[in-house]
Amino acid sequence: MKPIVRLVDAAFAYPACEAPALADLSLDVRRGEVTAVTGPVGAGASTLLLVAAGFAPRLTGGTLTGTREILAARPGIVFATPWTQLTGLSRTVADEVAFGPASHGRPPAAVRAAARRAMDQLGVAHLAARDPATLSGGELQSVVVASALALEPDLLVLDDPAAELDPAGADALYALLGALAVTGVAVLVATQDLERAARIAQRAILLEAGRVVADGPAAATLTGTDAALIARAAGCPAPLPLDVDALVERLAR
Repeated sequence: MKPIVRLVDAAFAYPACEAPALADLSLDVRRGEVTAVTGPVGAGASTLLLVAAGFAPRLTGGTLTGTREILAARPGIVFATPWTQLTGLSRTVADEVAFGPASHGRPPAAVRAAARRAMDQLGVAHLAARDPATLSGGELQSVVVASALALEPDLLVLDDPAAELDPAGADALYALLGALAVTGVAVLVATQDLERAARIAQRAILLEAGRVVADGPAAATLTGTDAALIARAAGCPAPLPLDVDALVERLAR
């Protein structure tokens, strides 16, 4: 399948920064696949999302070199700080979620249907009449993800999308991302939550200092989870279990 994003020998530097945030970057992002991006703080995961979705340098400034090809008709992005992603123009959650598809000129009935569907997917339909400014951090993060889904994106990039969610909410969100990929959406998620990422990701990219140091199947790449470390210490053979449920199952054999 042809990739929805292709980067070849790409490098990106922010304005007034001598050192590139990303360098020597060559990768494909494919439809129907969840790709987890991780690495130490400052490794460049957030920047990779911005470049892959076409938002850098268009919105950030800076310089992009190399080749970038984006075939996404409808990219959607979720930033790490949800309060910065509100439009500031909507008095209700329903209007906030509907803002994206409405701004694309879709018919009102289609806009309302997309907004309802997205709110249902994120479990925030009961907040439809609330002012976004009154929401908790977890509620706001769910609304921001719903706003991205209301665009019905074919490429969805998310930066630490469960940071404000409780464990049950985080589990539900990651399960939803996996379900979206099954429908053909390309999902690119930057995260430190390796165990939840391991449950749904087919592929993982590990960055260090803006460079890819590992890129392959999630089961072979996300081996730094607590579950994997415990399994390794217990002498479990490869492939190592990456989350607690898989670890318990392996040790029970």
